Amino acid sequence: MFINEGDETDSDTEDIEQKRDIKNIILLGNNDTLAIKISECKSLQDIFDILRNSNNQLNWKNISMAIAMVRELQIIYYRVCMFEKNLNSYITPEDSFENILTNNDFLNLLNLMEEHYKFMDIQCLSYSLLCLHKIGVDINCTLSKKLSYRLQTILMTTPVEEIEPCILSRFIVSTVSHRDLLGLYILKDIWPIVLKKINLCKTYEDIKHISICLYNLPWFLNKSIMDNYVAIVEHTLLNKPQHDDKIKCIVKVLRLINSPYWINQNINLTRSLLLDLQGVIKHIALYDMIQLQMIIVKQSEPYQLFEEIHNETSKWLSKADVDTDITILRLLSCIVPSSSASRRKHIESLLRKQFMLNNTFSQLCIGPLFNIIRNLKTSDLQICNAYWSSVLDWLISGKPSIREHHKLLRICNRYMNFNNNMSGTYRHYKFESQMINWLNEELETGVSAIIPSKFSKIFSFFISYPNENIGYEIPEIMVKKVLDTVGQYSIYDCYIISRGLNTSFINRKNKTSLPKFLDQYVRLCTALNKRCLEILNQEPNLSLDQLNSLYRGYNHRYNVEEPGLFYKILDGYKNFTSEQFSSRTIRELTYNLVTSDWYDAELLDKCLKYFIKNHQYLLAENVEKILTVFFLYGVNSEKFIEFLPYATEIINRDKLKMSGLNFMRASLALCYFYSLSTSIKDYLFSVEFLEKLDDELNNCYISFKIPKHTGSFYLDVEKRLNQLIKNKGYLKTNSFSPYGYKLDFEIILNNSKQFKWDNKNEKLVLLLLNEKDLRKTDNEMRGLSKLKQRHLEILGYRVIWIKKSIWNSMFMTEPEAKLSYLKSLIWKKL
Repeated sequence: MFINEGDETDSDTEDIEQKRDIKNIILLGNNDTLAIKISECKSLQDIFDILRNSNNQLNWKNISMAIAMVRELQIIYYRVCMFEKNLNSYITPEDSFENILTNNDFLNLLNLMEEHYKFMDIQCLSYSLLCLHKIGVDINCTLSKKLSYRLQTILMTTPVEEIEPCILSRFIVSTVSHRDLLGLYILKDIWPIVLKKINLCKTYEDIKHISICLYNLPWFLNKSIMDNYVAIVEHTLLNKPQHDDKIKCIVKVLRLINSPYWINQNINLTRSLLLDLQGVIKHIALYDMIQLQMIIVKQSEPYQLFEEIHNETSKWLSKADVDTDITILRLLSCIVPSSSASRRKHIESLLRKQFMLNNTFSQLCIGPLFNIIRNLKTSDLQICNAYWSSVLDWLISGKPSIREHHKLLRICNRYMNFNNNMSGTYRHYKFESQMINWLNEELETGVSAIIPSKFSKIFSFFISYPNENIGYEIPEIMVKKVLDTVGQYSIYDCYIISRGLNTSFINRKNKTSLPKFLDQYVRLCTALNKRCLEILNQEPNLSLDQLNSLYRGYNHRYNVEEPGLFYKILDGYKNFTSEQFSSRTIRELTYNLVTSDWYDAELLDKCLKYFIKNHQYLLAENVEKILTVFFLYGVNSEKFIEFLPYATEIINRDKLKMSGLNFMRASLALCYFYSLSTSIKDYLFSVEFLEKLDDELNNCYISFKIPKHTGSFYLDVEKRLNQLIKNKGYLKTNSFSPYGYKLDFEIILNNSKQFKWDNKNEKLVLLLLNEKDLRKTDNEMRGLSKLKQRHLEILGYRVIWIKKSIWNSMFMTEPEAKLSYLKSLIWKKL
């Protein structure tokens, strides 16, 4: 079975709504009768019959049209006719593309092309080369090499002004698929042509294809080139009338400027282009809408387009009930993250109905299905097991080419992301063991052992998932290799290894006697801290994304702290203004701050400035994140008080769409800051929301019971209280208040002789404060504890707090000191 590289690199948009008029794409204005006849074929067999019956009349035009139509029918087959029930369109079951590369008629077509390719014009050459690549023909085969070399020669000898950008984009997309130095060597000669064409762009079509070229040549880009490109885009696209070509162009431009390195460089342009699509979403082709949705999910704004796409894509769910294909799956994979609980439940039922009952689905579904299942966070292990078992079966049964190192590493990364999204609760041991076997083979016989970016990924996966077969300690030879080559690792490599170390520590936490592993863990974390500090010292102008990766990697090494590195990372953010932030970078930054348990007023005020200025574009999900940060730390600022009205408005606007957990978090924060509006409060306590919450809890991928306290701090306080209070009826431990607050100790005070207290039946709560309940910055109570006290006082309790640091302090070591301390707290004179 051949591997389709995916449609994300296609230089021509491939829609499923209608069959394209191929003859006007590659033979514009040409009236070759046989070519026109081929372009009207409805099946592979029709094409092959025409070629066989017209063998003596064939010319380069007919051959070009034939290969283009094979690709066209393949698109329809894999997008619309993926399953037997859908084989009702242009293609019959006999026209299987699964074995196209061994089909004798197709091989004969390739031979004919090799005879005629020298006569092809530049348009047909470029289109034929792209089609061969997309069909699955090896780019290093003789025919592909001949087409590529001839096209390269023509490009190098043709005046730049006469070269159409679409020719360049097809050639580059095909050549990039080499994935080796040969491809880069070829493209370095083409790059000057691309550079010149940037400045010659005048139409939407020009910019679209140049955007495809640049997207596929990230190694050649720099800030100067991108600034020039952005200036041309702004001049050509912004504030211009809507047009079908403009819409397709915008999607390709957005894909480029949202690629990993440039995503944070042009925030305002991204937003302007996205907002420019308001009102025309219904006119966007499905394939373009899928790409657009991916960009919006990545950006986490603007709200207006989220809403419009949400409304437009709703109709596809009903289509998916009866006619689910690869394109619908890709669309569903985009809308799951922002879907309501009821919609997610419906999508989950579709998975059971369409894919999981027989565990049979095409390899093309693997990517979209992964995104759907990952974001559903389903508690149904049958779905999870069916997916990863099918991926494993496909890898085992397929050709060796599907197990090339870059493909295995992509699947490994997906598994790690999936496992992390499920909070480490899901394991597929058979998949893990087999992947580790393949990765070991790659290290022994492949090139990954000497390429830092690849070895870091293999090492990360290898150490993350121990089991009885491979052991629980890391091979020392692998540890030594990381330590010896750590100076070669990039920010992302350090992050990848750190993530693996974090996962490896979690998955070994129940193994109490692993001194060798713990030693390895500390040595690796220490070396990575040192390397990250070197990077910061060598590159003072890191991007926000790079800083966020450094920060997140540091948090993954949470047991091995390096204060110098931590403060250096935080200082790096001070170089940026609020205008350089975005919803996406703020979301990542706030996550990092909470994980590291750090409150930074200056940084958070920058985030708030951005949110206040751009409040009309914000999603409720991102607003909840920053509300929760301030609530957790129990602090506010002038900027936060200014932002609260906007936050309240946004949460109220989206309350019906938010998940129950996110809405409750936002409500808690608003309540703490006295900003809980009546409409939010009414919905929070409505039957509708409570039923929604019950449903979410029942389908949650993880549930837990609140454990009883058993720590030494708790047991010591309990012991002293029992010494003070002889009547056990007046002391409750591990109890709950009305509305579900967990109480460490509840004491009933009355006018009994023991207590000598004037107030009858006073309810007193004694709560313990551990380190995690206090802010690191000033050792004061967090917002959750403060809110808990406020609510308990409303319920009639008197609340007493005991800090662990005080309880274990030096003066408490004196005899009777702890008893005296408790007495002074409980029978405190008013």
